[in-house]
This record gives sequence, C-alpha cells and structure tokens, in this order.
Amino acid sequence: MENNQLPKEELLEKLTEIYDQLEELEKTLDSNLSEHRKKRMNDHVSKLNSCDDRLSKIENAFESRRSQFDSIHKSKYHSRPNMKLELGF
Repeated sequence: MENNQLPKEELLEKLTEIYDQLEELEKTLDSNLSEHRKKRMNDHVSKLNSCDDRLSKIENAFESRRSQFDSIHKSKYHSRPNMKLELGF
C-alpha cells in the first residue's frame, strides 16, 4: 500500500512542477506578446502619421495649383470687356 502512495506522490509533485512551469511560461508569453503588440501599434501609428503628412502636402500642393489655375483662368477669360447684346426689332 505504501508502495502505491510513493509513485502517486511523485507523480503529483511532477504535475505540480509542470503546472508551475506552465504558469511561468504563460506570464512570459503574455509579457512578450504585449511588448510585441505595443511595438506593432507604434509602428502602425508612425506609418499613419507619415501618410497623413504626405497627404497634407499633396492637398496643399493641389490647392496651390488650383488657385493658380483659377487666377490664370479669371485673368485670361474675364479681363475682356463684357459684350452687351441688344435685341432689335
């Protein structure tokens, strides 16, 4: 009877050790994944900010060109004296 108890106790000790190791592994993995998640998030935010800057520059360039075009268009086509048409019978 005592012979049976010893292997059960040894098995229980081993299982307890394995459980403790698994808990430690879980904590380590959680910490590493959390750090990785933060790094990926920071990289993503950085890329979005870069895209935002580039888009703002493009929008500003577009607005500048548009205002130049508008001023050229107005000076070219609106500087002529207006013609008045009259109906005669």
